[in-house]
Amino acid sequence: EDISKWDVSNVKKMNYVFAACEKFNQPIGNWDVSNVTEMIGMFSDAECFNQYIGDWNVSNVTNMKNMFYQAEAFNQDISNWNVSNVINMELMLLGV
Repeated sequence: EDISKWDVSNVKKMNYVFAACEKFNQPIGNWDVSNVTEMIGMFSDAECFNQYIGDWNVSNVTNMKNMFYQAEAFNQDISNWNVSNVINMELMLLGV
């Protein structure tokens, strides 16, 4: 199922949404995640995920612990993310 058009604009927590989804690699870069406050383990062990999400507004996120943990294929530019409110990035990129 194509989830690229899902309306996630009211979601507050995206913890472990794609965790261990080994084959997941759908384009979700257009999702409005501006209200999300937690992305704990969101892509942990999502071994195939490598889509551009660099335009996401993550300015309200406070916890990105394990977000890309062991997401071995992920190799996208997220340098423009505003992470000024993030207080926990523990193991965020381990294994990427």
